[in-house]
Amino acid sequence: MTPIHLFTFRNIPVSFSPFFLILVVVLCINVGGLLQSILFGLAIIFTILSHEFGHALTAQKYGLAPAITLHGMGGVTTMDRSATTAKQDFLITLAGPLTNLITGGVLLGIYVLMTLVGLSSVFAHISLLWAFLEKVMMVSLVWGIFNILPIKPMDGSKVLDYLLRKVMSPNKSEAVAIVIGALLSAGVLVWAIMGKNTFMIFIGGYLLLINGGFFVSLFKKNKLGSAASNPQLVQAEGVYERGLVAARNHDWKSLERYGHQMKKLAASEDQIKRAYEFLTIANTNLGNYQDALSYAPHAKQSDAVKQAVARCKQLS
Repeated sequence: MTPIHLFTFRNIPVSFSPFFLILVVVLCINVGGLLQSILFGLAIIFTILSHEFGHALTAQKYGLAPAITLHGMGGVTTMDRSATTAKQDFLITLAGPLTNLITGGVLLGIYVLMTLVGLSSVFAHISLLWAFLEKVMMVSLVWGIFNILPIKPMDGSKVLDYLLRKVMSPNKSEAVAIVIGALLSAGVLVWAIMGKNTFMIFIGGYLLLINGGFFVSLFKKNKLGSAASNPQLVQAEGVYERGLVAARNHDWKSLERYGHQMKKLAASEDQIKRAYEFLTIANTNLGNYQDALSYAPHAKQSDAVKQAVARCKQLS
């Protein structure tokens, strides 16, 4: 469904899909009474909005034009173009769950402090407000912790990938992140089944489906890579590594050239998709929007490709 515009704050448009309302209603079932359900629903909306504004306001600080969409799995912040550096992308990603953890931590600290100094009776005088803030505290902490888990498509997956790339090559860091994501998503599903939580069983199954798919692709890729008799595949990976360096240096002409080279050398479907990913990103930044849009359907559907497509459609 086409998202419906809700409001604009600090030049950041906020839209929502009707499926977001379904998500809120499902989460509020069996909370305990109509008033408590309404307060819990408002706490969910506040928490997800604050999370996305954490991303969006940080992106805006770096000159990007963010937009927020609330949907059936929570929310997403899109930008008119990719972050200039990997560090900026890391900080934009981290800002979302960090906002939730700070909000929940501050409210928890206030509660503990007032209880220790004997002022807990104040809560009785602001019972309705505190009932809301208590739910914001709980939801913020849970949402922040859940999003920082290194499981695709959660923020923690991109955070882990950034940190791993500091100590190992991109290929190795990707492999380690995929294995961790697959194991943790399986753990979430097992935990949900043991707790008989229908909603979390659905979420755990969804996460395992995504991360399991990445794990299977990794296995196939490694199986192909183990064949020393396939020098073409090894050569294509060498081109890919040079392309990553060109992308980090914003050398879009070289990135386009490496994309074409890799497409010719590709010995697997994954390599072909990564070659088209290079071509999509390079041509977007070179202003060849129609070419980029023609490459995009064949590319690996990464965040960078999705942002490139959105930028091309906006500018072409």
